[in-house]
This record gives sequence, C-alpha cells and structure tokens, in this order.
Amino acid sequence: MTAEEHMIMFCKIKGVPISYMQDTVDRNLKAVKLLDEKYSFVGTFSGGMKRRLSVAISCIGDPKVIIMDEPTTGMDPVS
Repeated sequence: MTAEEHMIMFCKIKGVPISYMQDTVDRNLKAVKLLDEKYSFVGTFSGGMKRRLSVAISCIGDPKVIIMDEPTTGMDPVS
C-alpha cells in the first residue's frame, strides 16, 4: 500500500468524514515531510520514514493526547 492508502485507511477507522479525508492526508503527510512520497509504497520506505508515517497516522482526527514510546528512535534528528 502507498502512504496515501495507509492514511485513508486510518481516516476511515478513526471516523474522519470523507469530505475532510484528502485534506487530512495531505496536511499530516506535509507535517512529517512525506508529502512527496504520498504515492510511494511504504515497503520501500526507510525505518525513519516509516516512523514519520506512524506519527502522521497517530495525528489523524486531531486527538487531544498522543502517547508514543520512543517515536524518534532511528529518525533523522531534523525530522
């Protein structure tokens, strides 16, 4: 699956209205600097890119609190 397909799947799981899905996907991928990789298969991503995608997925639905266990391990410090 592509990064966009992953994001859309989690939007559906988290109950994001269809009219907001594309904006949510683009906004979250842009926030983690993966917008250019939107149509790339996640299986080709580096470990750091997969972690950034996980961060983007966790932000879907604008949760009040996000609890993560070492989300930056293996990530580029700039990311």
